Amino acid sequence: MAIQSLTVSFTYIVWVLVFLQDVLAQNCWRNTKCTGPQTAAFPGEWESNLFSPSSRTVTPKAVYNLTTGGSALVGTVSLDSTQPSVYYDFGLEVGGVVTIDFSVSSVDGEGALGIAFTEAKDWIGPFSDSSSGEYERNDGALYANFSSAGNYTYVMPDEQLRGGFRYMTVFLVGAPSSGSINNVSLELSFQPTWSNLQAYQGYFHSNDELLNKIWYSGAYTIQTNALHPSTGRVWPAPDSQWENNGNIGTGDTINTDGAKRDRTVWPGDMGVAIPAAFYSTGDIESARNSLATLYSIQADNGLLPFSGPPLLAMDSDTYHMWTMIGMYNYVLYSGDVDFIRGLWSKYLAGMAFLTKQFDSSLGLLNITGYTNDWGRFNVDSTQASAQMLYYRTLITGSALATWVGDTTGVNSTWLEAAAELQKAINSQLWDEKAGAFDDSIEKRENNTSLYPQDGNALAILFGVVNATSDQALDISTSLTKNWTPIGAESPELSGEVSPFISSFEIQAHLLAGQAQRALDLIRTSWGWYLNNENGTQSTMIEGYLVDGTFGYRHDAGYHEVYSYTSHSHGWATGPVTALTEYVLGLSISGLAGSTWRIAPQFGDLMHAEGGFTTSLGKYYLNWNVSSDGGYALEYSVPQGTSGVLALPVPSRGGKYKVEVDGKEMTVNQWKIAAIAEGSRHLYITQGTGGEHRIEVS
Repeated sequence: MAIQSLTVSFTYIVWVLVFLQDVLAQNCWRNTKCTGPQTAAFPGEWESNLFSPSSRTVTPKAVYNLTTGGSALVGTVSLDSTQPSVYYDFGLEVGGVVTIDFSVSSVDGEGALGIAFTEAKDWIGPFSDSSSGEYERNDGALYANFSSAGNYTYVMPDEQLRGGFRYMTVFLVGAPSSGSINNVSLELSFQPTWSNLQAYQGYFHSNDELLNKIWYSGAYTIQTNALHPSTGRVWPAPDSQWENNGNIGTGDTINTDGAKRDRTVWPGDMGVAIPAAFYSTGDIESARNSLATLYSIQADNGLLPFSGPPLLAMDSDTYHMWTMIGMYNYVLYSGDVDFIRGLWSKYLAGMAFLTKQFDSSLGLLNITGYTNDWGRFNVDSTQASAQMLYYRTLITGSALATWVGDTTGVNSTWLEAAAELQKAINSQLWDEKAGAFDDSIEKRENNTSLYPQDGNALAILFGVVNATSDQALDISTSLTKNWTPIGAESPELSGEVSPFISSFEIQAHLLAGQAQRALDLIRTSWGWYLNNENGTQSTMIEGYLVDGTFGYRHDAGYHEVYSYTSHSHGWATGPVTALTEYVLGLSISGLAGSTWRIAPQFGDLMHAEGGFTTSLGKYYLNWNVSSDGGYALEYSVPQGTSGVLALPVPSRGGKYKVEVDGKEMTVNQWKIAAIAEGSRHLYITQGTGGEHRIEVS
């Protein structure tokens, strides 16, 4: 036995050494300091769903003749008059600096190797899809020039790194020539401070493989949007091609809107991306730097920017509030109270800016003059979504005031203002007959009958409407009227599906106790794109049309340039949060997880598990539903923390019992709450740190 133990120990040591060597051999982006995690917090079978590569250097999965398509080419690829162009498929969204080793066997003058990129299969060819922001022209291609036979190595200029693509077309131009492409590789530029791109600090796994892949595509989207601040999109755009050496903020890593474009900090996008990053990769350093950047360019009147540099768009109340809400999210997840304390005077100025726009005669915020928003049509002064955002800003601002120890009384002042605003929203904008909120007072008076996806979803998500009320159930039902076979059409951006706003909708359904609706929408919308062979099949798209084409906002700012759509956009990653926080049912409610909540919603799932980390440690939950409607739940949270458990009553009805850590609970130890018009009943109880098992049968 001693010899066997020694052998096992020696084998384990060898495995550890090999593993560490592999990890240490990986590198961060260029000279960036490695501050990210080196190993995954929850290794397991679910890592087979990772899209993130194991190395910062990747190669294409296949190459095809551009003209004939057909079977994949094998080995060295020849280029000549019979096959002047090919395209490489990396198999998923990538981005960074390309290196091509090629040989020229003959050339009659000045020739070149052209190189073009696209995220979607629709635009494979000699012109790259659009990313620069100049709609009047395409992005064109890069060129590796040659004038004599020989061996060449082309390395893409750093300033022209391509932020997001799946396909790369290589073609001959200029004088007649022939040659071969011997090797293609790509140095990934995203997630610059991580040496191990697979070192996720969160995970999700269930008995539904589609949902699993969707969750990980969201996590990978978040990664591709985490950039070194020196690799942002240049603005104004260059006269030709594209440039991605713009300075977009502070630090070594920063959260942006998209991999291909805009490669810029956008606060609204962070409303979805920060929670998704926390639950999946665990990267909240990028969010901190994004927030620091936005507050550093706050206007003298307190207005926060619509976007970060170098674009520096302004005049948006909604995105101003998203920045303030983003601060709450970051501090909640990180526990970094010192960060907000250092910016508290700026935060107060931001709140004062909003207070000046409050219309006391209506009891609502008037956003006249600051109506830039996420891309929707027809923004009005009393827009419903702006009211919901203002309510959330006041609520989260009060929490921040308490955390920083502000003794001026603003926390209670803001809570009182939120309560009055809540009353006004419900009295001024609620349409009882429609079971939904009007988009604005202006639209109601003009009889436009627009019941927005954004305002109604946010009403539930932000607590303007009690999630356990009949009103919330009415809103949830109303939202389903916008559904199409491939997602929810947004009434405020007709003809289009917005994964940004749909990210709020799926969470609203879950809060209203409608888990099946949320799961159905995730599968039909995000599942449709993930399985679409014309997309990246690895990330989440900015938006698309209800006819299934990728021309998001083609008639709402993107000048009919369909290829401008971003196919890796952080604002679309809501399913990550929805699946972890509401379906699995694991979330935090106090600083860095000092308090937490466990509230699973099974829907049609039989099993789910997952976890995440904070500075306090690991949080883990696992549940299995039995065929008779009972279930077993195991969870582990750091010692010294506490939380609330809201556990479903078995669906079969009748008698049931609850055992906690093997001890049967008596009825008076539980509070039973009726949720959503009696359609859902929950056990409510308090939980403590450590490992626990609950069985309901």
